[in-house]
Amino acid sequence: MLTRSVRATALALFAFFVGGCRSLGGSLLVGGPHAPQEDLVARARGAEREAQEARVDFAAAFLLYQRLTAPQAVELEQLSGEFEDSVETCEDRARDLSERIDSIRHETEALVKSWTEELARFSSDAVRKKSEAQMRDSEAYAQRLTAALERLQGRMKPVLLKLQDYALFFDHNLNPRAIATLQDTYKDFDNEFKALESELGKTQGEITAFLARFVEPAPQNPAPSPTQPR
Repeated sequence: MLTRSVRATALALFAFFVGGCRSLGGSLLVGGPHAPQEDLVARARGAEREAQEARVDFAAAFLLYQRLTAPQAVELEQLSGEFEDSVETCEDRARDLSERIDSIRHETEALVKSWTEELARFSSDAVRKKSEAQMRDSEAYAQRLTAALERLQGRMKPVLLKLQDYALFFDHNLNPRAIATLQDTYKDFDNEFKALESELGKTQGEITAFLARFVEPAPQNPAPSPTQPR
């Protein structure tokens, strides 16, 4: 289990991400409540939540890696245990992402299949074409979202593999001299982590665009007017 201090630090470092990229609330713009797109929107909201969690948890693992590999590092056994727990959490996040990609792809295929069957029931060719255009538009947005999540998965994989490698190394080489031999691997890993960070931001942009297409933002409550003096 991650220590509170490490995860709190990661949360603080990435608070801007969570605060600046909140899910859109409100009702569906296309189709209304209980429309076929509703399930797809729910999957996208799940992807947004999981991406935020992945950003925090991978950041926590990276911070622990930095602490373990820092010169004059102390409490190596405790840090190594926390790091191993953190890597396991990152493995969970990677599985979540894989499952989310599969669920969005499945939901997209089901939506297009049912919508295509519905198109045959239109008596008006003009109205049918309008509906078909909406279907193609919905499909395109869903495919863009899936592609963004797959790119994120591609950036996440090398970072997770390197975290797993470090965890294995620390398991049998937990002393400053042995850890110092890893120095020539740090630059590549730092670059891979930065690439993951960047991809998480791009993925959030795609999720936001998807939700903006299908969800009407919830109305903001007006600020109360100041009380007039009597």
